Amino acid sequence: MAVVQISKIQIRRGLKSIGVPQLSSAELAWAVDTQELYIGNGSVAEGAPYVGNTKVLTENDNIIELASSYEFASTDPSIINTVTRPLGEKIDEIEVSVADFGAVGDGSTDNVAAFETAFEQLFRNTDTTYRKVLKVPNGTYLFLSDLEIPSNATIRGETQSNTILKINDSDILFVTSEGLSVADFNSSNRPKNIEISNLTIERVTGQTVLSGVESSNFNNITFIGEHQLSDSVANLTSESSAVFFNNSLFGTATTDIRFYKCTFQSNSISIKCIQTDQFDTSFFIHECNFDIGHTSIYIEGVSEQGNNWEIKNNTFNEISTNCFRSTNGIGTKIIGCDFQNCGNETNQSDNPIHEIIYFNETKNNIVLDNYGDRQQNAGVTNNSSKLAVSEVVNGELVNFIDRNYANIDTVDSPRTLAVFSTSNRFIKISYTLRLGSFNRTGIIMLNVNDEKDSINITDNFSYSARSQELLGSDPSNDPTFEWEQSGGQVITPEDGGPTVTNLEFLATLADNNSDSVNDTVILSYRNPLGDSAATGTISFDVSYGV
Repeated sequence: MAVVQISKIQIRRGLKSIGVPQLSSAELAWAVDTQELYIGNGSVAEGAPYVGNTKVLTENDNIIELASSYEFASTDPSIINTVTRPLGEKIDEIEVSVADFGAVGDGSTDNVAAFETAFEQLFRNTDTTYRKVLKVPNGTYLFLSDLEIPSNATIRGETQSNTILKINDSDILFVTSEGLSVADFNSSNRPKNIEISNLTIERVTGQTVLSGVESSNFNNITFIGEHQLSDSVANLTSESSAVFFNNSLFGTATTDIRFYKCTFQSNSISIKCIQTDQFDTSFFIHECNFDIGHTSIYIEGVSEQGNNWEIKNNTFNEISTNCFRSTNGIGTKIIGCDFQNCGNETNQSDNPIHEIIYFNETKNNIVLDNYGDRQQNAGVTNNSSKLAVSEVVNGELVNFIDRNYANIDTVDSPRTLAVFSTSNRFIKISYTLRLGSFNRTGIIMLNVNDEKDSINITDNFSYSARSQELLGSDPSNDPTFEWEQSGGQVITPEDGGPTVTNLEFLATLADNNSDSVNDTVILSYRNPLGDSAATGTISFDVSYGV
């Protein structure tokens, strides 16, 4: 077969390093060394705006680098004195994404290497210029081994519910800027200044391990496990938790940690600390939600260690045993929290089993201005055999500000109104009693002795003569009298006395679980029948302590 040779069509070529010559009109030239293409402009006489060469874009050109004329609000005459900057510099300044380092949020690709490359380039780089916020776009990012996050990392998900780190049985660990792990931490070189926010961590047994970390923030994170309310936990010490840290040395203690607006959902244990020496640490848990779990917060430590933890304005719902439990430690403050259906295992709140909060030590452990459904649903009862289970055990000062309520009948013999636990040595009940058109306010103090075989009750109260709307001014202008508008009868404030003063509160002790120790305080009332007797209602809140 005949072979036909076709002549090649070629253009000028050479090295850009030597210099691109002035090309004729529409003449092409190829820079071999830089893979760049140029075309001659032509002369001004031909209509070219200027004599020279124009570079033709190819696949080898970086368009971002070529776009070097970005200026902030350049079309707005009210913005002046801005400067022109390279567009690439501007984009790098705005955001860095894990996708820039190869991360794939498809739920099946292992992302450990991509994330750790991003951490190394941004947060372990000696050039602090690159310590930027690392964005994690929406998606599910799988991790098949432990993920190590260094000091100074700032990681932010696109949206809390749709940016998911799926760790399963792997852990999230923290290292220093040099990559040192927990065994090599010291007081001057350990992970710090870390901020993670706006994402979800899905786990099975994997933990976010904060051992050695200090001065770091965790905001708007959802920790999702697989725990169900009926699941048992054999050992709190060995059970995995969503967040865990071990404090063994003062110089590397996990401290100054803040959890803000986080959600802990379906975790057997949400936050756990194991401490093996006596020193103080601080931990802040604010406006978080704990939903479905065995134990929300567990501290296992040594006597007199300073648990300067502030647990404030959180909600706890469907926690089967304790929302907070410490084997040792002093100084914890639990303030303004709401406890709904907690400590009941799979029961409802009218049949509690466990204390909601348990302190093994009492010193300066306080629970203030909290809310809960236990006293109303389980403690307000006319059943004197009901076992009282306290919300808090060994709290030095406890108060719940819910207003509990009950009806008051006329009855000659004592009728049970409420039950309280003898685990608390003093109980303070602030009440408002309304009988007929009269009212009485007072404070009942109950004091149980250490042997739980004796109780003392005091009731200090004041009362009104009648409801204020029935009273007018005495026309005699005598300030010691009041005028009854309905009949014009002059009465003294004492006229309503028997109705409210005849009612009497009583307190007795009972062994309602048949273990030979009194466990329950029974508060009852007697509202004797008679001409002045009236039915009504009572509302009250409760404070107590050891």
